[in-house]
Amino acid sequence: MNEKPCIPSRLFTPPFAAVASAQLFSLLGEAILKFVLPLYLLNLSGSATLYGIVVACAFVPYIFLTPIGGVLADRVNKKLVMAVLDLVMAAASIAYLALAQTADLVVLTIVILMVLYAAQSIYQPTVQSSVPSVVSHDRITSATAIVTQISALTGLVGPVFGGLVFGFFGVAPIVAVSAGAFLASSLLIIVFVKIPSARHESSGSPLTILKGDIKEAVSFLKLNPLMWKTILLATVINLVASAFIIVGTPYIVTEVLGLPNQLMGFAEAALALGGLAGGVVISLKPALFPIRKAPRFLFGAALGFIPIAVVTASALAPVAVYGILLVSLSWTMAMCSMFSIIGISFLQMETPSDLVGKVIALTMSAANCAMPAGQLIFGIGFDSVPAPALALGVALVMLGVAAFAAKTFKNELGNLPAALCEKAASEQDEPAHHSTLPNPLA
Repeated sequence: MNEKPCIPSRLFTPPFAAVASAQLFSLLGEAILKFVLPLYLLNLSGSATLYGIVVACAFVPYIFLTPIGGVLADRVNKKLVMAVLDLVMAAASIAYLALAQTADLVVLTIVILMVLYAAQSIYQPTVQSSVPSVVSHDRITSATAIVTQISALTGLVGPVFGGLVFGFFGVAPIVAVSAGAFLASSLLIIVFVKIPSARHESSGSPLTILKGDIKEAVSFLKLNPLMWKTILLATVINLVASAFIIVGTPYIVTEVLGLPNQLMGFAEAALALGGLAGGVVISLKPALFPIRKAPRFLFGAALGFIPIAVVTASALAPVAVYGILLVSLSWTMAMCSMFSIIGISFLQMETPSDLVGKVIALTMSAANCAMPAGQLIFGIGFDSVPAPALALGVALVMLGVAAFAAKTFKNELGNLPAALCEKAASEQDEPAHHSTLPNPLA
C-alpha cells in the first residue's frame, strides 16, 4: 500500500473558528451569571448551607437533560440548537432583571440558574460532538483542548469581570452584560457557523427514539470497560473534589477569611487559569499524554488540597492564606483539566461518529450526577466542620481515587489485544495522522 506524505492538517478551519468564537461569548455570559447570582445570595444570607442548596438545585436539570442533549446533538441541526439555546439564556437574564425586585430572590435565582444549566446540558454536548465534524481526525485532541481552553478562559474572565462589576455597581449591570453576550453568540452562530448535518433513519415516537439512542450508547460503553470506568472515576471526582471547590472556595474567601467579592472573583479566575494552563500544555504536544498517563494527574490534584488544609488551619494573615489558596487552586485545576482533556479526546476518537454526541452526553451526565449531592454535603459540612478538616479529607479521598485509577488503567490497558496496543503506539509517534488521547470539572 502506498504511503501518503505526512502533511499536518489545518486546526482552525473556518467552521471550527466560528464554533469556537460563538462558544466564547456564550460561556462568558454563563460564567458571569453562575458566579454572581449565587454569590449575591451568599452575601445577603451568609449561609453556606443555603448557597449549597441553591447551586445543587440549579444543577439538577443538567443531570437529567444532558443525555437528551446528546441525542439532539446527533440528530438535530447543531447550528439551530446552539442559536436557540443562546436566545433562551438571554431571555432568562432579562427575566431576572425584570423580576429581581418583586419575586422571592432565592426562588428566582434557583429558577434562572436551572434554566442556564438546562440550556448548557444541551449546548455543551452539541459543541463537543461538533468537533469531529469541523476538524480532521488528527486534530481532534488539539481542537478538544482549544474548546476546553475557551471554557477555562471564560471561567477566568467571567468571575473576575463579574466580581469587579458586581462589587462596584451591583448585580443588575452584570446580568445585563451576560444577556448581551448570549445575544452576540446567537448572532455569530446564525451568520457564520457551518456544521455538516448527519442523517439518521429512524421511526417511532420521539420517546422511543430517545430510549433507543441512549440504549445504543450504553451498550457501546458496556463493551468498552476503559471508557465506563473512566466515567465512574469522573463521577467520584465530582462528588468530592468539584463539590468542595464550588462550595468551599467562595465560603473560605468571603466568610472564613472575610475578604471582599472582588477577591473572590480572582479566586475563581485562579481556577480557570489553572484549567487554561493544563489545556495549553496538552494542546502543544498531545502525543506525550496517552490515556495510560491520566491517573498521575489525579495524584497531582490530590496534592493540591493539602496546602489548603494547612493554611486554613494556620494563623497566617488572611491575605497570605488567600495567596496560597490561589496557587493551590490553580495547580489543582491544571491537573483536573489535563485528566479531563485526555478522557474526552479518547471518547471522541474511539466512538463512532453517529454515537459521539450521545456518549459524550452520557459521560457528562454520569460524571455530574454526583455534583448536587456533593454540593449539599459540603454546604452543610462547611457550616458544621472546620474547613481544614474538610480539605484534608478531600486530599485523602483523592489519593485513594488516584491509586484506584492507576491500578484500573494498568489492568485494562494490559488486557488490550497486542494489535491495538501497537496501533496506539504508532498513533503516538505519528501525531499528524492521529492524536492519542482519550471532562469536572467542567
